[in-house]
Amino acid sequence: MFADYRVPQALVYLGALRYSDSLMNTLKEGVLLPSGDRREVEIRGCSIWCVERMKAELCKLVEQRDGRPCHINSALIDFYLWPYAKEHSQEMSHIPIHHTRCIYY
Repeated sequence: MFADYRVPQALVYLGALRYSDSLMNTLKEGVLLPSGDRREVEIRGCSIWCVERMKAELCKLVEQRDGRPCHINSALIDFYLWPYAKEHSQEMSHIPIHHTRCIYY
């Protein structure tokens, strides 16, 4: 999955990821997190972990239902979450995105 800024927002909206009150306040203030900042790395890392957990649970359900291996991967989940975040941006407007300037995403 590509740990950009929209996927973490969608994960928070869906209840798969939760920010601490302190981090939420920082994000709501629009603070620019330097590239490599602990908070930025944690947001991206925890987003990856959430998507991996989602993949594991989805595969478990698919394998139980179909009795064969699951072919869901993290990129497929990302390709669902990113457009979902764009399509539901109004409903998610109360959840801030993190701001980081970098060349990696």
